Amino acid sequence: MADLLGTALSVGNGFSQTGQSNTDMLLEAFRRTKQPDIDALNNKKTVLESRQVFLNQLNSKLQTLQGRIDDLQQEGANSKFARYKATSSDTTVLGVTSSDEAVPGAVSVKVERLASADALIGSRKTLADAYAYAGDTKTIDVGGTSVSVTFAADDTNETALKRIATALNSADDTTINAVFIKDTTTTGHLTFAAKSTGASNQITFSDGDALADIGITTAALNPNTATRTLSTGAAAGYRVADYADLSAKATVNGVEVTRDSNEPSDILPGITFSFLKAQDAADQPVSVTVSSDSDGVADSVIAPLLSAFNDVVSFLGSSAQMRGDTTLRSLLSSLRGLFGREVTTTASPDSPKFLADAGITVATNGTLSVTKKDMLKDLLQSNPQKVADLFVSADGFAEKIKNSIAGLTGSDGSIATRTDSLRTQITAVTNRTKEVQKRIDSQAESLRKEYQKMQELYLKAQNQTALLNGFTY
Repeated sequence: MADLLGTALSVGNGFSQTGQSNTDMLLEAFRRTKQPDIDALNNKKTVLESRQVFLNQLNSKLQTLQGRIDDLQQEGANSKFARYKATSSDTTVLGVTSSDEAVPGAVSVKVERLASADALIGSRKTLADAYAYAGDTKTIDVGGTSVSVTFAADDTNETALKRIATALNSADDTTINAVFIKDTTTTGHLTFAAKSTGASNQITFSDGDALADIGITTAALNPNTATRTLSTGAAAGYRVADYADLSAKATVNGVEVTRDSNEPSDILPGITFSFLKAQDAADQPVSVTVSSDSDGVADSVIAPLLSAFNDVVSFLGSSAQMRGDTTLRSLLSSLRGLFGREVTTTASPDSPKFLADAGITVATNGTLSVTKKDMLKDLLQSNPQKVADLFVSADGFAEKIKNSIAGLTGSDGSIATRTDSLRTQITAVTNRTKEVQKRIDSQAESLRKEYQKMQELYLKAQNQTALLNGFTY
């Protein structure tokens, strides 16, 4: 510090060409001498933070991999490999989807009738006429919904029918929609439409004054029979005479089936049909084929596991953070070695025991991919359980990965422990940096005061010398 003060005093106490005072120049020079201490701490913090980021990224990738393993080791995971797809020869007539319960094979389906919703139409009423029960309260029971409606004394047919429709539609859990329709400018009908299709959802009613006023009575309409009264332009009636005709009808391999819905899922195991168009008598049946969905298994079951595995292997193999870390180097070596390890818990002697037996190959960096797709496809089509054993048996590929990464993930895993330690070290370095900077600032302030004091003494000495030089002898 004395050398700095000497240097500063020797250059005077004015301002430099850069506009800095000699004091500022002195303090700047002092801070430069101390900057290596700060730089060393900042560099150490950068290294620790870089390590922390690396471990966080690795932990995320390992958790994703663990999630893929968990998906394959849950109960019933074997069925994921026995996946089937269904196809229709005419998708304008019949749509089809399949689930894991589907059985391979082929059937013929002829769609003879689509399911429809029942409709009941009241007789035509002159809108302006006074309503027959104006000023009274009546109970209306349609489609299992019963409501009580009070009519105004001045209600006309139009306002009364609207009241009935509003009351029915406002009821809880109603199975019908009531709609008032004007067929001419002076006449109209009260209509009822079932919310669901099929014979079991036919519209029933109970006789009553308000319904009888629009022609809806049991005697007149003969409900719940094959000979229901059809509606005409003026008289009340149903849209379909035989209530059974409200259900969809199809012939599957010569067997006639009926369902209330156009999307039945209980005709064939694991198959959901979508009846889209009724066929004419001369039309050929639609062919439905159920076959192994090997591509679907490869894409949705095997590929996600391999992708998560490859992500971890690639990340470890390309990171400079691996240097000197024996634990992670051992992990990478273990993962890369899984390709050549035999699965010993397969169900039958001729089951594939190595990933290579299922068309999977390994790259030079240890990543895996299905390159022999026909080999995998043949296995899935002939016996999907053999492929399942390769991946999800007690000693399968998924279990081998799980054992390799055990102890790394989770709140008490080594990665979490390391991350916590790094967080503590980063905090300590940050605090240390603050302390060193504070000490440097304190020393700089002390230096400023000392220099200012020296300048004052120097100026005082100069003044005294000038005063003495003014005396004559």
